[in-house]
Amino acid sequence: MSDATYDVFLSFSGDDRKFGRALAKKLRAQKMDVFLDEDGIARTDSLTERIELALQRSKTLVAYYSANYGSRPACQHELMTAFLAAQREGTVRQRILVINPEPGTDHIQPIELADTKFALARARPGRLARWIAGKTREMDGPIGPPPSFEGHLWPAWLTPYVQRFFGRHRELWKLHTELHASKYPVIRDRAYGSFVSVWGLSGSGKTALVANYAWRFGDAFPGGVHWLSLAGAGSRLDRIRSVYSGELRGVGRKMGLDLGLVPDDRLPSTLARALGTSAAASLWIVDDLPPGCGPADLDHLVLPGGCGAHTILVGQDGAFKDHLPHVRVGPLSTAEANKLLDWYRKPDDDVDRKSRRALIHDLGANPGPLVALGLHLRDRQGLSSYRTAGDELGAKQSLRHAVFGDARRLVRRMSGDELDLLGFISRADQYEFPSHVLATVPSFATVDIGAVLNRLLSRSVATRDGTRWRVDPWVVEAAKGRVRALDVKAIPQTEVTDFRVEVAEFLKPADGSRREDRVPVAEASRPRRIVAGISARRRCCRRGPGCSRCTTP
Repeated sequence: MSDATYDVFLSFSGDDRKFGRALAKKLRAQKMDVFLDEDGIARTDSLTERIELALQRSKTLVAYYSANYGSRPACQHELMTAFLAAQREGTVRQRILVINPEPGTDHIQPIELADTKFALARARPGRLARWIAGKTREMDGPIGPPPSFEGHLWPAWLTPYVQRFFGRHRELWKLHTELHASKYPVIRDRAYGSFVSVWGLSGSGKTALVANYAWRFGDAFPGGVHWLSLAGAGSRLDRIRSVYSGELRGVGRKMGLDLGLVPDDRLPSTLARALGTSAAASLWIVDDLPPGCGPADLDHLVLPGGCGAHTILVGQDGAFKDHLPHVRVGPLSTAEANKLLDWYRKPDDDVDRKSRRALIHDLGANPGPLVALGLHLRDRQGLSSYRTAGDELGAKQSLRHAVFGDARRLVRRMSGDELDLLGFISRADQYEFPSHVLATVPSFATVDIGAVLNRLLSRSVATRDGTRWRVDPWVVEAAKGRVRALDVKAIPQTEVTDFRVEVAEFLKPADGSRREDRVPVAEASRPRRIVAGISARRRCCRRGPGCSRCTTP
């Protein structure tokens, strides 16, 4: 392993490689020692040991922050490693230099970098090299390693959330940005304090995201990280306040405060006064918010401003999304989901790998059910594989409960209209669709489709991109039993078939390619069904799912 040191570490996505090479050439002409990862090192999804050491031994990191930069795991790992190391010594603005090729700054995370004077990519490489060289010569010594976290004390139950965490760089940066946005009024008009709502499906990885943020960025909160849970509080306001007060008293005891005689309604202000005397930033995490807990409860769930408290509210629904900055935790990427399942069991071969990919899509790439599946495969000691997991989900009730338990509890709170819609989506086997096509289904003529979709959106069951919607297949699968038990309305098969045809036409590529040259719509959004004992199906001939002509025996 080389002991070389560098002046500049260049961090570029693969799409910006040409510009990176040109800049490296100009920097070397300025007598700068430059590290560019293609110098004998192949870029992968994560940093190799050599790249890690090169970064630690560099004076500055130069990030070419294009729109694609934020979606590259390796680039984000480099940026986060440098940020955490520089944050420790308070030199983030000096150690990390940004080149922005885009017209705006919304894509630049974290907020400390968006607020810093950066260079524009339209400047010539020679001019950029002189600017970078001047900034680098002002620094003494390398960036160094990131914090070791050895001094962070954590409850044992949080350890797995830190160990089995992959990617999520965008969410981590957004969480950090929103917590600190009030410090940067020039670029963020913030009329309130440091409050952020984190929401998503149960099992989507909300607690893991927040735990990893607190673990990695703990040095930014010398006043401590305080974790409160409202699990089991129910929906009654008096019970929520009682559980929250009990959690606050527990934190007070750890801080050496005697809060025994303080009434519940005065606990937040009393703690705020105690924190205010230290003027140290602290992080307060209120986890497991019960469904229905909303803006009316804010005054009882956060500490008053001015005491250095930064608060994260974690819940399943989006009750606060119109009142507080929010971070929605959605599915993992395919690469992240693969890494998560690799933790438990690696695929046997290419066939097993394809089966794993189908399982990931059928479970919505949600970490919760993937972990349950991974534990099952690990504990089977090689007797089960990804290719057999679909049949096992149909045959083993204990496994099905472990995988779909959280989704079933969510489904039990749904209205009849929501279940009607999920049952229809299941029969159509089409999880992505435009809202206006759904509204033309005759059986929904008397249903306020907009209101139903909005409820599913608030429950994190659906996501929206313009008029295009996507419903989580994990929840749809979990809803099947509930739909059968309640005997929801029977929608004619002709309506199901017409819906599929119209959606396929809407999603047809604009390049005019023939249908036989394209991946069928149902398969493009999700591979063949193999979950829960459902036979794998080819695309139906328009007679509808389950017809004898198109169902694989």
